[in-house]
Amino acid sequence: MATAWQEVQVAGAENRRELVLSGSDVAKRIEENGLDEKIYSLKLLNFLEISDARLETLSEGIGDLSNLTSLILRGNRLEEVPASIGKLKNLKTLDLSRNELDMLPGELTELVGLHTLNVNNNILNELPEKIGEMESLSIIDVSQNRLEEFPSDFFNPGMVHLSSILANDNNITLLSPNIAQLRMLKVLNLANNKLTSLPSEISDCMKLKDTNFKGNSFSDRRLGKMVEQCATKSVLDYIRTHSQKGKGGGKGGKGKKGKKSKNVEVDSGSPTIRVLHATEDETAVEVNLTDNVGDVRPHIVCCIVKDYDLESGDVFKKFISAQTKLHETLGQKRTVATIATHDLSSVKSPLQYDAIMPSQIMITPLGKTKEIAANLLVHSLWQEAEAVRKEKKRSAVSGIHKYLELVRGCPKYACLLDKDGMVISFPPITNCEQTKISKSTRNLLIEVTSSKSQDTCKIVLDALLMKMLELKMSVESEDLSLQDMHISEGAEGGGDGVGRKELLVQQVKVLNSTGNLKVVYPSRVDLSSSSVTVVHSA
Repeated sequence: MATAWQEVQVAGAENRRELVLSGSDVAKRIEENGLDEKIYSLKLLNFLEISDARLETLSEGIGDLSNLTSLILRGNRLEEVPASIGKLKNLKTLDLSRNELDMLPGELTELVGLHTLNVNNNILNELPEKIGEMESLSIIDVSQNRLEEFPSDFFNPGMVHLSSILANDNNITLLSPNIAQLRMLKVLNLANNKLTSLPSEISDCMKLKDTNFKGNSFSDRRLGKMVEQCATKSVLDYIRTHSQKGKGGGKGGKGKKGKKSKNVEVDSGSPTIRVLHATEDETAVEVNLTDNVGDVRPHIVCCIVKDYDLESGDVFKKFISAQTKLHETLGQKRTVATIATHDLSSVKSPLQYDAIMPSQIMITPLGKTKEIAANLLVHSLWQEAEAVRKEKKRSAVSGIHKYLELVRGCPKYACLLDKDGMVISFPPITNCEQTKISKSTRNLLIEVTSSKSQDTCKIVLDALLMKMLELKMSVESEDLSLQDMHISEGAEGGGDGVGRKELLVQQVKVLNSTGNLKVVYPSRVDLSSSSVTVVHSA
């Protein structure tokens, strides 16, 4: 029989609303005589904490504390929670973390006003089936348990307040596409689980700003690298374009899975990227790397998009907009990767990717008519950005500041030169006026550079090519609609549909200083997408 505790007696005598029992002295008393049962008679309590006290058993009497709004029982030895906890209808916060719970009572879901549930660091194998009916729940922490999945109704559109899910360090293998129904979700931590893919629907969680998917074995190796290196927005943008709807994720990883190889018939209705292999003839474009660029901005990936129509409709405008958006998202305001596009007819191959003294790089920036040294250009752009910042009375620096900072003060700048030594690109600042694309451009040379990794370049270029295919399909769909209208009026139909829903991409080789291949893009492991067929043909 537990002896009377002074803290409990005082709380009862003074009608206290709060009671905190914690520490070694409390733990010793509980081990020797158990918890004072009179604690369950303190009906006026709003806040009760019994933490780090080696408490092994919680009486059914806990349900009598009907005015509780916060119940903190962390750091004990509880193996179960009594069903009477479901009577605490006023409870807003329940903390059962750092115990030895292997299950939670179904009655827990009767806590319709619960705002925060913390059960981290237990040995839970599952959550109550009706947890999705706890519509007031805003924060749930189930990290460091043994969960293999979420209950089927967990991602319930009725969970209109759920903003934070912490489920790292479990054994979760699948994330339901129904996660898109959690419109208020802002934080999602699924690090160190057993996920192999993620559903594209996760990108529909418009308020989701903080994710952690590290420590999972994703079949898409690029996704695996992105979650380790990139910000949430970049990861979600990649998932949006590369993961599969309704399947808990898309195909990924190395190999030819999900792609069509040479001489395989392609469904005419399937969006297709046809890859022409790099050849040794005079029309092939190669990029030669010098050793100088290794310590400055070493990563570059290029390709050529052939026979692309930028003139129809508003494709040109949308293409420029897509490039700008990728700079903001996957490129993280150009600080991670930068895209440059060139009219291939104005480019003289082979190209050289080098690092040169800033004063020796002469370039005519986009939209300008006069050549300028790279160091003077950077200085001028910095002054302009500072003037704008001061005019608008901003304390924080802008995105322009951030990518200018990447080169300011550097002894050498990376640049791409053509056969005649003309600088056609100065990343991440600008490419040149002489090779800029226009609506009349039909063949585009696209380069992506990064100081971070080659995979980063590929991820960005993958996304841009997918967007170009999407724009091409939208224009051709409009053309077909007009053609059908003319046919229905008795006019002669034109065209056989050749090239519709197809993007033609030619590989570009990047060679190192010894003439050996560093990277060719797109290779057979690039452009992994469940919605697009990739065909390689020499």
